[in-house]
Amino acid sequence: MKKLILILITFFTVNVTAQQMAFTIVHFKAHENSQNDIAELYEKHYADAKFKSGGIFLERLWQGRENGNTHRFVWVWELGNGGIEGEEIKFKNDAFWGEMNNYVETWGKHSSGRFLSWKDGDVSKFPYGHLWDITPEDPVAFKKAHDKIVEDASEVFDGRVVGYGTYDINRPNGASHWVVISEKDTDGHLSMHDNLEKNHSKAMNEYFKNRGQVEHVHDFVVQVLKRYQ
Repeated sequence: MKKLILILITFFTVNVTAQQMAFTIVHFKAHENSQNDIAELYEKHYADAKFKSGGIFLERLWQGRENGNTHRFVWVWELGNGGIEGEEIKFKNDAFWGEMNNYVETWGKHSSGRFLSWKDGDVSKFPYGHLWDITPEDPVAFKKAHDKIVEDASEVFDGRVVGYGTYDINRPNGASHWVVISEKDTDGHLSMHDNLEKNHSKAMNEYFKNRGQVEHVHDFVVQVLKRYQ
């Protein structure tokens, strides 16, 4: 049986320069007190699955969740090498979705995109991810500024996941890109902001100057409950 991990959706080791990783997200509102049942359903159908690449995730939505959604599924895969091995996969998928409908009150938005920058981290210490949905005026300039601040303030991000990527299909609220940073909890996220403002003001000023104009669309926090890979 595959090892169960508490992890943020994007908390996986990947060299984005060698292979292009992508994702699809499905939001939903679960029936009250059904979270454990959904987690058990995950275990039943995907614990022994052999993914060609990436994996499947169950996340709980916390601060900033929209439209009454409580959870979301995330599929991650390498472009051109997705899916699960085995002839029984269609049967397993049909059975999974049939049972899932017993625990879902309403289905929400589906979105898909790609990972452009990634710094892996220790998810056992920093299991919560703060995500920003954004629309940068110049995505290339934003990526350069993003990568530079991660390097210049490396001690702040030590052990944390930091990522940047795109929304390419059904962009949430019109956002074209996203950023994620992991931390241990809300206090950790606020302490990180405080540290950057007080101790890395020069690097932050350069970041804001070089990244160009950015529209902040929405931000929220996720906690991954289960991951199979």
